[in-house]
Amino acid sequence: MSRLNTWEYRSPDIHRQQPPLPASSADRDLTPMPSGPEALLTSKEASQILKIHPKVLERMAKRGEVPALKVGKFWRYRASTLDAWITSRLQSGRQPCRMPTSF
Repeated sequence: MSRLNTWEYRSPDIHRQQPPLPASSADRDLTPMPSGPEALLTSKEASQILKIHPKVLERMAKRGEVPALKVGKFWRYRASTLDAWITSRLQSGRQPCRMPTSF
């Protein structure tokens, strides 16, 4: 869930001096976050990113085809790891766009 920040342009007023405004919550959101654990995505969230069904993604995770972590009975995914995995799959020339079929 992202929060939209609205910005206003205030023209400088030379005749009137105002004390600096205290840091609002919007200003605090712009500071870098301290390094900590990355939020994990659920199967539903990750499957929406990859545009596949959640059960297909879980089967891929079970087979080790996609980087995932099993927490209890649920699969979880890191967004940064999924992004790196997608990038590596795109740069790899080993996966064909079409699978050869023989009838």
